[in-house]
Amino acid sequence: MKKTPVISTADVVVGLDLSLRSTGVCVNDIAHNHLTGILLEEKKLLGAARLSSIRRRILDTLYTYRPSLVAIEGYSFGSMNRLADIGELGGVVQVELQELHIPFIVVSPKMLKKFVTGSGSASKETVIKAVASRYGYVTGSDDIADATALAKFAEVYITQDSSYRSELAAVKKFTLEKKQKVRYKKVFSL
Repeated sequence: MKKTPVISTADVVVGLDLSLRSTGVCVNDIAHNHLTGILLEEKKLLGAARLSSIRRRILDTLYTYRPSLVAIEGYSFGSMNRLADIGELGGVVQVELQELHIPFIVVSPKMLKKFVTGSGSASKETVIKAVASRYGYVTGSDDIADATALAKFAEVYITQDSSYRSELAAVKKFTLEKKQKVRYKKVFSL
């Protein structure tokens, strides 16, 4: 079955904080300076049925908002609990984005915290407070707060504009690291 590419809207980006139980999604309408947080809870299904349900719900969001870029939070290798399961979800989502021709970036948890708070070791509560104070988006969910920070990361990544030094510095570092990895692959490709 051939998939139809999603035609993107340049002014919309999406942040995804992937989780097996409660995936945080934030749609950032850059043109209208509007953030929409969505919590996709999945507590009843397990295994492939859970992955399929989360995938379908994320795809519904992508087809509705048609983002030009998706920012996904990378894996936290320090928390080994169910890392293989969350890796499966991350793989499923990344394959879908690839097949739909939607560009995506994967931002490490440390880089995301540095972006939104200035510290790569900030607590979940600090991230929630920073999202509220910087972006005016109040939430009690750390999943939605992370997704919101990811959506703002995607915005700064595209526009290269922010009034916060920590945001510009994090995106610059991210961009440099990404270019280094691309060069590395080109040098050693077979």
